[in-house]
Amino acid sequence: MADLTPIPANDRSEEVSATLTKGAGAKRRRLRKLVNKAGWILLILAPLTFVIAALGYKLGIFGIGVSFGVLNTKLGPILLALCAIFGLASLGLAFIVKPRKGLMIGILGVLVPLLAFAKLGATQKAVYEKYPFIHDVTTDTQDPPVFGSVVLAEREATKGVNTTDYVGKKAPTFNANKEPTGEALVSALQSKSFPSIRPLILDGSREAVFNAALKTAKSNGWKIKEEDLETGRIDATDTTFWYGFKDDVTIRLREANGGGIIVDVRSLSRVGGSDIGKNAARVGAFLDAMSKAELAK
Repeated sequence: MADLTPIPANDRSEEVSATLTKGAGAKRRRLRKLVNKAGWILLILAPLTFVIAALGYKLGIFGIGVSFGVLNTKLGPILLALCAIFGLASLGLAFIVKPRKGLMIGILGVLVPLLAFAKLGATQKAVYEKYPFIHDVTTDTQDPPVFGSVVLAEREATKGVNTTDYVGKKAPTFNANKEPTGEALVSALQSKSFPSIRPLILDGSREAVFNAALKTAKSNGWKIKEEDLETGRIDATDTTFWYGFKDDVTIRLREANGGGIIVDVRSLSRVGGSDIGKNAARVGAFLDAMSKAELAK
């Protein structure tokens, strides 16, 4: 027969309390599971957005407006912020709900956005504060080297291409708050920020310097478009890995009055306003390599 002995009131209250506690714990665990799952999804989607922005533009799937105007500056940061929110939620639930789970997604969910926003902040600071807002750098600001027909034809076919004029060209200037303050000559901005970008004079034959310049350009991974020993000109294009941005480079060799060969270099981005110092770094690295090259006199 069934035991019909009544349960004492205090025992019934303990049983009800245990049932309620068990139900609340199950709900918290389900909530934690959903938060952690959302956190992992965001942790994948946020970085993937920036990868898609880069490769999509490189492969010609969409233009620079979608890549930078939508994915990089709008959708990407929003997903990173959500990733951080869910990361904090995962960390909190990992300590509140037993058994403790979700510490890894919580830590990554907070750490990845922090690093990403730090990188984005550093890039913006470089664009508006550290480097001038230019995309054209040359060793000769008064009589810059000019590009040949092959590069000019490729540039003409590029949508939104930057002009090849240098003398008299102006670029916008900004204050620390990223507010425009006017314009200044590109030559003045370059000279102030990159004073070491100057013509290089080498003591060697024209042919030796030309061959060394050609070898250095190829070793840098530049695609040679034209090479003419007679005029002393080498045209090449350097393509960035992620976005596939193309920067055109022209090298000009001339005899110096006192002997030797004058080496001038110019690096010009096809699109974009600020190169974040890329062209200056490219020219500087080339000049440094040429200064160390062994030349036949």
